[in-house]
Amino acid sequence: MNHIVMLSLNIWNYNEPWLIRRALIADLVCAVSPDIIGFQEIRHDVKRNVDGKNQAEQLAELLPNYQYIYRPAQRNADSDQWEGLAIFSRYPFKNSGFTTLSRDGSDSRDNHQRIVLHGEFDIGGNPFHFFNTHLSLSREARKRTTREVTAFADRYSGPKILVGDFNEVSHEDPIRHVVEEASFCDGWAFLHPGAAGLTYSDTNRYIKDESETGGRRIDYVFGRDGTTIERCEIAGNTASEDGHFPSDHFGLVATVSIGGTT
Repeated sequence: MNHIVMLSLNIWNYNEPWLIRRALIADLVCAVSPDIIGFQEIRHDVKRNVDGKNQAEQLAELLPNYQYIYRPAQRNADSDQWEGLAIFSRYPFKNSGFTTLSRDGSDSRDNHQRIVLHGEFDIGGNPFHFFNTHLSLSREARKRTTREVTAFADRYSGPKILVGDFNEVSHEDPIRHVVEEASFCDGWAFLHPGAAGLTYSDTNRYIKDESETGGRRIDYVFGRDGTTIERCEIAGNTASEDGHFPSDHFGLVATVSIGGTT
């Protein structure tokens, strides 16, 4: 049986102070030492890139032990700015790909193109699939696209992990679909039944909206098809000495065994 450690983190694109937060993100990765990482809100912006490099490329310079892929999701018209996803891995990528999720132009909350990014790895001589996503601000869109996410995952045989910022709490239909209909194990709920597990929390001083008082659990690590999530913990929820956090989200770090059952 193989054990791998993974991290999921929404990096909050270029919100300031980016250079400080960039270092904190790299420090977090070094502290938890994940084998595979799913980053959300990776941004390319010609006015804010550093030395011409987008955020995935900048993080890769600080994390030289990782291979990485990234994929734009939402682009502006002239492509001088986009936002998307990245996967970093200590394992070589065997294959990679993505799928574009549907978008309803009449829904003002569904205002950002969304995707799922996929990396396939050979672990212990067997295929392992890692999926990373970031879902819409629209609940109706989330209801629709969670089904598209799990249908994409169903195309691939073998153990799989699905991570990301789902912008949704666990008792609502989108997450219930992932767990109850698509039969993924929610790592946090499985290991910490009844615990809040807030990943978007008013502990983090970046949250300004009073409606978010208390926070929400909207980031997830899901497993299926021969993966057992043995550990799932909040990461990046401690401020630096000067009061900064790596992001406006807290990350999730999980240890997964491959070859068992969830």
